[in-house]
Amino acid sequence: MTTRKAILISNPKTGRYASRRLPPIEDIYSQLSSEGLELELVATRGPGDATRIAADAGRKGVCDVIVSGGDGTINEALQGLVGTPARLGILPRGTANVLACELGLPLDCRRAASVIAHGKTRRVHVGCAVNETSGLKRYFLLMAGIGLDASVVRRVHPGLKKRIGKAAFWMSGLSHLADWKPAPFKIEVDGQCLTATFATVGKAASYGGDLTVTPHAQLDQPDFEICIIETHSRLRYLYLLSHAMRRGVPPDRRGVHFLRATRARATGEAAVQVDGELIGNLPMTFEIAPESIQVIVPQ
Repeated sequence: MTTRKAILISNPKTGRYASRRLPPIEDIYSQLSSEGLELELVATRGPGDATRIAADAGRKGVCDVIVSGGDGTINEALQGLVGTPARLGILPRGTANVLACELGLPLDCRRAASVIAHGKTRRVHVGCAVNETSGLKRYFLLMAGIGLDASVVRRVHPGLKKRIGKAAFWMSGLSHLADWKPAPFKIEVDGQCLTATFATVGKAASYGGDLTVTPHAQLDQPDFEICIIETHSRLRYLYLLSHAMRRGVPPDRRGVHFLRATRARATGEAAVQVDGELIGNLPMTFEIAPESIQVIVPQ
């Protein structure tokens, strides 16, 4: 029987807020090793480390790149993983763990490690945001958010996030909405050009863990569901937010548009985030990457 070579990328800065008590990563390493993986444990020390480690592992023919961390660490590793044959394994130890929930992974790290040991995979199509000014690409698995939500991500205080977890995003969002000054931008999809104050280019249904903005987006489909909102009204946003917390943003409301496409282009002054990480400002193009990846999922 061939031994599976794997690398375990651990972000020691995730999962430290008071509401979660996580087992030491060394315990998970021992569990995976006992279940037959030939495993190397590497801790990140700063931004970009997960990308470099994942890329090196993929080039060396490592079978599985296992990421211990949150959606941000997974996204960082994804940048080095795309284009290699390595598979992605996830140990959810972050704030919201949106991707893990979307894939049906257990949030208990020991149970998630057992899923990885079994090694069943699912092919996932990857989104790519291209900064038209710099030419830089940023891959994503969940969503790209343009406008209001990117501004919220920018304002989240890292110390508050460590203390109270995803509640920090709610506090930032509500406080930001109180003094929000909309920065309208243009978004072009399949020949249509719309003016918006918020848009989500969705690869997954879940958004931020508690919200559903693009309910028909699917990880294993090679297209986006795009939600475009035109309103400048704070009250209107609160109304739409209440729906997103329950059944999803309603498609039949004035100023709300849903489109399916493989490409979109946005221009203007708005900020952009992907998978909860701020990546810069417009103009940007969003497209389905030619490379898909294999993600380890439950049986």
